[in-house]
Amino acid sequence: MDAELNRILETVRERLAQGRAAEAAAAVEDLHPADLAMVVEYLSEEDKLRLFGALSPATAAEVVVELSDAAREQVLSGLGTGRLSAMVDDMPSDEATDIIADLPQDVAREVLERIDQQDSDEVRELLQYPEDSAGGLMQLELVAAREDQTVAEVIEQIRRKKDEVGELHNIYVVSPDRRLLGYVPVTRLILAEPHTRIRELVEECPLVVRAHEDQEDVAHRFRRYDVVSAPVVDDQGHLLGRITIDDMMEVLEEEAHEDLMRMAGTSAEEDLFYSERVFRISRLRLPWLVVNLLGGLVTGALLWHFKVTLADALVLVTFVPVITAMGGNAGLQSSTLMVRGFAVGRITLRSFWRVLWREFRVGLVMGAACGTLVGLAANLWHHNPMLGVVVGLAMVAAINAAALMGTLAPFFFRLLGVDPAISSGPFVTTANDIVGLAIYLAIATVFYPYLTA
Repeated sequence: MDAELNRILETVRERLAQGRAAEAAAAVEDLHPADLAMVVEYLSEEDKLRLFGALSPATAAEVVVELSDAAREQVLSGLGTGRLSAMVDDMPSDEATDIIADLPQDVAREVLERIDQQDSDEVRELLQYPEDSAGGLMQLELVAAREDQTVAEVIEQIRRKKDEVGELHNIYVVSPDRRLLGYVPVTRLILAEPHTRIRELVEECPLVVRAHEDQEDVAHRFRRYDVVSAPVVDDQGHLLGRITIDDMMEVLEEEAHEDLMRMAGTSAEEDLFYSERVFRISRLRLPWLVVNLLGGLVTGALLWHFKVTLADALVLVTFVPVITAMGGNAGLQSSTLMVRGFAVGRITLRSFWRVLWREFRVGLVMGAACGTLVGLAANLWHHNPMLGVVVGLAMVAAINAAALMGTLAPFFFRLLGVDPAISSGPFVTTANDIVGLAIYLAIATVFYPYLTA
């Protein structure tokens, strides 16, 4: 938080402590909603509720959608239905739906009964779609024109809806039965002659979204086509609503957070950062530590199995950490790239074999480079050229095997219907430790006579 916001935060805290909530609200009313949300995040739960109780409904509505999930839950659970209703009335339909969906069922029902009937109907319509679908993200506020309307008529329509629609990038053109025909960019509409018919300006939509499409797939298509908004239609092509780029940015951020949390052993961000439920957090993270524990036991068993080789050529122990660490890191690199590729749509099941061939070659190059370096180091350190050969070959094989395993594991997890992010952490690292050590000791056993000579 910068110095100015920190000063405002202290002012708000001071005024709230003195019971001057109205003055505290006045001190932040002119802030951008994102800045005001940041100030709210640093307040205690009690102060959050006091401040929100004093903010205007319009300001409160803009700020609450900018809050973190934990802070939003605190605010929504502490405000009365009257205050909630006033806030929801000032929100676009998609944001209002998100808020209503987070409320207890009885509170949500009461809020829907209190707000404007049209707004209530819109929210109820959107609540029918899954939360992670395009229908759950779309907003119903838009401007739709018939192809026989003139530019002047559509501009007048925009003026009438200016308070309802908000930011407007495109005008969607529909048939009499509301089937989507195309769109007209606002800039092209403004530059056209007033008497021009919309049919002369209409363009084909680069991206049309079905209401039941998954939000992550929609976000990837937004990025691919580089659009700022897209129409949402039903299976018959009837225009339902629109999705804007700010919604898609939130989806991509949310998906990235979820992947990160899964790699840490939990899929719930609030459990990891905000919750005080120690046993709940431990239960989520412990299984992946157990995977590492079991992998460590297998590694120990391998060392015991090759105890004769190690006893007579104790110098081999020097390079065990190097082999396992390099193999684990190489595998983690490959699996991370695979998980990221699946997440952003750059890697598909169809293109997997090309990716696997590339990773095989990359593993060979990296293995050869690292193997040469560690082989030279082993020779110079212990004055044993054959030790350098053993360590170098083991490094080449371990890194190459790790790169292949790091590529294959996310692929097979995806085929099994398991999120690939789960496999990219402890599983791949532990597996590569075992494989790398097995390769190293196997090569050392083959060259055993030369190491003890």
